[in-house]
Amino acid sequence: MDPHQPQDTFEVEAATRLSRLGAALVDVIVGFAPLGAIALLVPGALLTGRIGSLMIVILVAGAISVAVLITQIVLLVKHGQTIGKKALGIRMITSDGEIPSIWRVFFLRWLPFAVVATVVQMVLKKPGSGSIIHLFDVLFIFQPTRRCLHDLFADTHVVKA
Repeated sequence: MDPHQPQDTFEVEAATRLSRLGAALVDVIVGFAPLGAIALLVPGALLTGRIGSLMIVILVAGAISVAVLITQIVLLVKHGQTIGKKALGIRMITSDGEIPSIWRVFFLRWLPFAVVATVVQMVLKKPGSGSIIHLFDVLFIFQPTRRCLHDLFADTHVVKA
């Protein structure tokens, strides 16, 4: 193979199902940790009348949540990774091997499923019933390519970094 010729194909290895699950769990923990801190502190603050201290905790937790969100977006745009994907050594790419744009990630990977889940929940009028859409989405990971429905929809792959 001539090193001066452009390479038309590239070899990647799909991320394992377990690494994808682990990355998702890390992202949930990192994303909800500030809110968890608030949930733990609210009852005590209300019972002891320390509303001022609680307001400070809420502001700090809010700032941390915004910082985590910005970090997630920057990692996605620059590396095709979230904090969880980075921690588990995996990343997201398009079928062309490029890092997907934030618009592709938001409008094709996330938003359609969130909208459909919300509509299902509104129609069924049962809290949490929209989760069936997300379950259906992730069950696609058991096909040979290990791609969820949102990956197929957005033409993305999650691969070992």
